[in-house]
Amino acid sequence: MHMEHCKPVEDAVWLREGQHVLMASGRAAEVGKIGDRTIRFDYLGRGMKPDDCVVLPRHRIPEFVRV
Repeated sequence: MHMEHCKPVEDAVWLREGQHVLMASGRAAEVGKIGDRTIRFDYLGRGMKPDDCVVLPRHRIPEFVRV
C-alpha cells in the first residue's frame, strides 16, 4: 500500500458511525456513513432538514472535525 493512501485512512480510523463530533464551524454532527474515500456527517439540532449534511474526503477530516 502506498504511503499517500495510508495517511488519510489513518487520520479517519478513530471515527465510528453514530459518533457525535464537533465540526470546525462549531455545529454538532453525527457520523453518518463511512465510505472508502469519504465520510458523511449529519448535522444535529432542531429544525434540521433531512439533507442537512456534509460529505468530506478522508484526508480533510483532521482539519474539519473535532471529537
